[in-house]
Amino acid sequence: MKRLLYLNPFRSLYGRIFLWFWCTTIAMIVGAVWIMQSIAPSVDYLPMDDKQHFMLESIERALQRQVARSRGEDTLKDILERTGQRGKLMVFLLEPQTKEFTLRGPMPHLPNEKPFLDLIGSANPLRIVTPFGDMFGPVTTRISGTDYLLFAGRPRPMGFSGELRHRPPLLLIFLVLLISATLCSLIAWSLVKPIKQLQVASKRMAGGALSSRVGSASHRGDEIGRLGRDFNHMAEQIETLLNGQKRLLADISHELRSPLTRMQLAIGIAQQQESSNDTKSNEQALARIEKEAHQMESMVAQVLMLSRLDNNARVSQKQAMSFDTLLTGLLADCEFEANSQGKTLVVDIEADATINADEDLLASGIENVLRNAVKYAQRNVTFTLKVKEADVNIAICDDGKGIPESDLENIFQPFYRVSSARERDSGGIGLGLAIASRAIAAHKGKISAHNQVKGGLCVHICLPIIV
Repeated sequence: MKRLLYLNPFRSLYGRIFLWFWCTTIAMIVGAVWIMQSIAPSVDYLPMDDKQHFMLESIERALQRQVARSRGEDTLKDILERTGQRGKLMVFLLEPQTKEFTLRGPMPHLPNEKPFLDLIGSANPLRIVTPFGDMFGPVTTRISGTDYLLFAGRPRPMGFSGELRHRPPLLLIFLVLLISATLCSLIAWSLVKPIKQLQVASKRMAGGALSSRVGSASHRGDEIGRLGRDFNHMAEQIETLLNGQKRLLADISHELRSPLTRMQLAIGIAQQQESSNDTKSNEQALARIEKEAHQMESMVAQVLMLSRLDNNARVSQKQAMSFDTLLTGLLADCEFEANSQGKTLVVDIEADATINADEDLLASGIENVLRNAVKYAQRNVTFTLKVKEADVNIAICDDGKGIPESDLENIFQPFYRVSSARERDSGGIGLGLAIASRAIAAHKGKISAHNQVKGGLCVHICLPIIV
């Protein structure tokens, strides 16, 4: 029973498309044939002139002579063919009793027998104008004891379509069905093939092949092509996200290993000094444990924030606020930190502006960039804010050593630190700029970095404002 259901064409897209196209094609062909037959030229019966009467009588006499000469050695069809060859005419006979036609020559079959059958019993011969020739007759003639009606005329060439119409009906129906089925099958396959590619790619991806993509189907210009390109984009995003999570887990494991190792060493030192009652050494070991614990707590908090930003899990708390409100406390804290290190923070705010923002999130992002600049600056850090049309542009620059050009595109990735700043004491854990990038993106902004000609790094932030 299941196999029968599987063979049901309506259970597959290919079967439904094929049947709909095929049925539509057959209906169109049937309709076209019906219309052609409806508007087909009618048969006209006209009086014969003297010349045609004379020609018909001459043909009848010639036919009788051919019959007499053959003495039964030739068939009637051969005699008719020889009789018509002289005048390049078509000569054929109709037996009134059986309504059978006997003919041979340029037209082995009559396309339409009805115009001639209607003349059985006609008293006078007529001119018969048909789509396939100009005929005249009948005249009664007797051959081998049988009465026949004699017709003659000049056939018109009908071409391929005309010849095709005179083939057996079943053959024509078979040819029509075969051609239409082939064409409809090709059309249906052209539609289903790219969907099959999409199905195969999705199955491979579900099986763990994250690099699986739709091939040629994505190059089409129709809706299926757009679907293929959307699938490829989705697959690329998923691959990037999952690879990022794997890399994040690996980096977290690596970053946690160092403080845990130092904590274990500190605990070991404290245990060794416990028996000697060395209070100072114990205090140093406990201070080291506390420092590493705070470091781990800070890193876990940053990782959680980064994860929430990547997965859009943070609850939005956006509200309209001015940059003056957002930056006043932040700039004061960073200026104090810079001064404590013997560095200077220069602030240049061209004009205030209003933004729809999550205050804590956006402030955290800008603060991470500022603290990063203060950390790596030699002496000076500049903070510039300019309003341009519907955007605000923020530039945070330092006069440090800068970053190798090959690393500029990667500094906003989690746990990324340039080779010259790999140590935690100088380079941090590599999450500050990653959080800043996600925070800016959450506000539909853009962030980028470049090295200054005179040295140092500049980070540019562009945010949309309320006009």
